[in-house]
Amino acid sequence: MPLRSRPEPVAVAALLTAAGGFLDAYTYVVRGGVMANAQTGNLVLMAASAGGCDWAGAARHLPSLFAFLLGTAVVEAASTPRWRRLTGRPVAVVLLAEIVLLALVGLWPAAGPDTATTLGASAVVAFAAALQMNTFRSVRGAAYSSTIATGNLRSLVEVAHRWLSRGERAARRRALDLATITSTFVAGAVLGALASRWWHERAVWGAVALLLVVLGRLALDSRRAPAQDPA
Repeated sequence: MPLRSRPEPVAVAALLTAAGGFLDAYTYVVRGGVMANAQTGNLVLMAASAGGCDWAGAARHLPSLFAFLLGTAVVEAASTPRWRRLTGRPVAVVLLAEIVLLALVGLWPAAGPDTATTLGASAVVAFAAALQMNTFRSVRGAAYSSTIATGNLRSLVEVAHRWLSRGERAARRRALDLATITSTFVAGAVLGALASRWWHERAVWGAVALLLVVLGRLALDSRRAPAQDPA
């Protein structure tokens, strides 16, 4: 079963997608041109490097890829009843772990694209992104991604067509939700790129600030309805 059963409000989904866009821009600008959230991009870049016999360039993307897979496995393990009983609020624990990891990344110095420091930092961000992506999956009862935009864009066009061609009210609301979170993803990426050029490795703390707001919002929500979802 999913780790979080309660769908996110649009405001929370917007903050999460802003953090997702921020992190992708950060790792691309500061951490060796790796896309920590978008593993499709990493696979394409890795394949392109391998096709040009640039084996070192191809290997650069492997740590982030494996870290993303590991983060996904951790969330699956955290979804078990035993983990839920041990932690009490597994969603809060996973989100807090993401925040702590990203805060630590900000302390790692920036270095060349193929250094252990850069590859390690990108891998940690990828792991954290996997925790977020696999924990937060639903906004107002409909699926979305908080770390990549491709699926959200496809769904946006689909529901916008239903709204405009058939006048469906539910499709209108869904289209507005997806337009909001897509816009915040782009805004987060822009902020991430700018912050990365100004503050370099410490720019990741901007994403940490966004996630802290999410954590606070979830804490308030769990107090109001503690029985609905063990956040």
